[in-house]
Amino acid sequence: MLRSTRVATWIAVVILGLIARFKPRAARAIVAVAIGTLGIAHGATDDATLERVGFRPRGGRATISLVYGSIAIVTFFAARRAPKLAARALFVLSWFHFGRGDANFARACGSHVDANFEALVRGAIPLFIAGDDVRSRVTASATVAYAARHALAGRYADAADLALPTALLLAIVPRLGFGIYFGAWHSVRHTVLLLERDSRGGNARVRWQRFARESLPNVAIALGVGALAYALSRAGDKPSFATMDDAENEAIAGALILAITVPHEIAVGIIERRARLA
Repeated sequence: MLRSTRVATWIAVVILGLIARFKPRAARAIVAVAIGTLGIAHGATDDATLERVGFRPRGGRATISLVYGSIAIVTFFAARRAPKLAARALFVLSWFHFGRGDANFARACGSHVDANFEALVRGAIPLFIAGDDVRSRVTASATVAYAARHALAGRYADAADLALPTALLLAIVPRLGFGIYFGAWHSVRHTVLLLERDSRGGNARVRWQRFARESLPNVAIALGVGALAYALSRAGDKPSFATMDDAENEAIAGALILAITVPHEIAVGIIERRARLA
């Protein structure tokens, strides 16, 4: 399932990239569905996965969920109080999270790459490449050179892992490109890696059905908490999202993403550490 997923994500970014290039509205709709489903769901089984890898505090999954949610809420309101600091924190954390996630997926597929350096390179792609500016061109050039090194060494799959998202993010509108990366690349690979490591076994269909059952309640909670946090953060101020300026929209969106990312990254760190020790 891992190697077929790897190929599927290559195909997905190529197809969605072409759609985004010529039919951006259609691409936005597809990306919205991808993020609203698997994008949110890929971290929604963190509590169940932590239990399965032996992380069982007093109170079990209820305690994990309570702590997880508390970290998310505290992070959100802290980010609203210090949006500039939150933006920097989100950037660094996302670099680490995306890079490590993709490097771990590649290694699980059989790639013999240096985990730390590979994570550094892979994490930079969705964050530093955003359209046609100097930073994007420099990052893209360095990434393509590193991909060529992989190709010359016969590591063609690793070369594709670097070259395809780089081409995607250079070719289309930055936000849409990032949405495709997050919804059709990162979330898919992370989820399939979790399914592959699920010790309860079963074929792919059974694993996906189990994932859907376990993630659905937390997806609903995440959407509800996000809506509540948004409403509370805007209490007494402009209530309509449509009347808010772009800077305020981005600040709230960034705070919500950071609130989800911080506990998710903590959980992933524990899961990965226990997986290595197993």
